[in-house]
Parts: sequence; structure tokens; C-alpha cells
Amino acid sequence: MYDPGTVLNQVSNHVLLIVVLGALALLCNWFYFFECARLARRDRCAPMALWATTVFIGHDGSYLLKFNEWFRHYDHWFPKLFWVGLVITFCFEVIFFVQTIRFGRNELGPTLGQAQWTAYCFGALATGIVFWGVAKYYLDDPLYLMTFLVTYGMCAPATIPLMVRRGTRTGVGIRQMWAYLGIGVGYVVLTTGVLRGPFTSPVWILGCITCAGLAAIMLVLVYRAADQRTPRGGGPSTPTLATT
Repeated sequence: MYDPGTVLNQVSNHVLLIVVLGALALLCNWFYFFECARLARRDRCAPMALWATTVFIGHDGSYLLKFNEWFRHYDHWFPKLFWVGLVITFCFEVIFFVQTIRFGRNELGPTLGQAQWTAYCFGALATGIVFWGVAKYYLDDPLYLMTFLVTYGMCAPATIPLMVRRGTRTGVGIRQMWAYLGIGVGYVVLTTGVLRGPFTSPVWILGCITCAGLAAIMLVLVYRAADQRTPRGGGPSTPTLATT
């Protein structure tokens, strides 16, 4: 879909804009993930759907494993900095996976014992990594610039069903959802407004609009949800979604 050399030249020609917009997206991403982990620990619940966590681990983990490609083959500061940034996000994703094992059984696998739930989670992780590897093998996205938008957009459908079912701000927060929107703003402007080229195609614009709509839905849901939290030691409650 794009030539990596051309994209990296465009990056080099707009260093300040790339750094500012990339920093905005990455800092918002770190804060969003931090809040996911903090709120899941506070309310003792899964931070997001298990399927999303496993795909995120496959995505970021595969990027990290390609160390030589970023630091020797391309030898450009942009993928190097992206690699450093994904070290942090990958650590958060491992935390999400552990939290899902610890806190998610009552909500996501109530008929399973803890040992069965743990085995299921590891099976899901293996499945997510395998199918991410298959998908990535056939994608023409050498710098992971397009798949980042895909994984970003997946955060919403991994979280919205939990928000609707819980009906409260269990495991979610207002600042978290504003940070989610910030990720999209920074990354969409970086790709569509600065890198341009393939990032101005109709299908890319459609993806950006879809992500914006999903971010708006999550903001509406979190503002409408009751500010109630599950007492420590119990699973998340499932009250009706607040309408005020």
C-alpha cells in the first residue's frame, strides 16, 4: 500500500510536526492504557475484552521482535522511537492479560473454574497471536502504520459491550475516554495531514471517521453511566445503563 522509503522521507521532511503529533498520540495511548490497568485493578474487573488484549499482544510483540529491521535495515529514528514506545504499551498489554485472568472469570467465564479460565485465556492468547501473524503476513504494511489504526479502533468494540452490560463506570473513567479520543486525533492528523499519500485514500478516511464515531460513543456512554463502583473483593455488577 505504500513505499516505506517514501514515507520515511516524508517523516524526515516534517520532523517537528511528526514529533509533536506522534508524542500526542503516544502519550494519550500510554495514559489510556494506564487508566485501563488502574481502573481494572481498582474495580477488580477485566480491563477490556480478552480477544482484543490477545491481538494487541500479537501486534506489539511482533513489532518488538523485529528489532533488527528497525535499528539496522531501516536505521531511521521514527521506527526506532516507535519501537521504544511499544515496549511500554506491550508491558501494559501483559498487565491486561494478567488482570483478565485474575479478575475476569466471574464476568466473562462464570461457568469455568479458575484453572479452566486460566487455561482458556492462554489458549485465547495463542490463538490471537497465531491469527495476528497470519493477517500480518499478508498485509502490505511494512511500517505498521495502517495496523496501528486498526488496533486503535478495536479498543472501542472491546470495551463498549462491557460498559453497556455493567451500566456503571466500573473499569472505565472519563479521563480515560478523552485520552482515547486524543490518540485518534494525534494519529489521524499525523497520517492524513502530514504523511498523506496512501493515508488520504477513501478507505483510510472511512476508517478514521469510524474511529472518531466509536470514540464519541464511548464518551457518551461513560458520561451517562452511573458513577458507581464495585466493592473490593467482588465481581462487577450488572445494573441497567443510566439514562441521566
